[in-house]
Amino acid sequence: MTLRCRSTVVLVAVALVVAGCASGGVLQVSWSAPTVNADGSPRTDAISYLVYYSTKNSPCPGGSVVRVGASAARPGPDQTVSVQLTGLNPGELYYVAVVAVNSHGVWSGCSATVSARARRP
Repeated sequence: MTLRCRSTVVLVAVALVVAGCASGGVLQVSWSAPTVNADGSPRTDAISYLVYYSTKNSPCPGGSVVRVGASAARPGPDQTVSVQLTGLNPGELYYVAVVAVNSHGVWSGCSATVSARARRP
C-alpha cells in the first residue's frame, strides 16, 4: 500500500498519520501508541482508541466514530495502531482525530485534527 498524502501531529501523546490510500473511498489512519501518560509515567492501561472522522473540521467529538482496540495495554516504542475507514466518498476531504480510552473508561482529550482526501484506485 502506498501512502500518497501524509501529515503527522503529536498531541496528548498520540501521533496521528492520515493517508489517502490508492483504493476506492477509503482512508488508512495510523498513529503511534502513546508509551507515557501526560505526567511522564509509563502508560499501562490503554484499552481502546476512538477515531472520529467527518467532512467538517473539528470532528471530535461529534463526527462518525470507530472504536479500535489497543493491541497491548503497555505499548512498546514505535508501536503503530491503525484502522481503515471505508464507505467514504472518493475525492472528498475528511478530517480525523483520535481519543485514547483507559481501563477506567477515562478519555484523553482529542488529538489535533488532520485531514486527507479519500481515494479510489
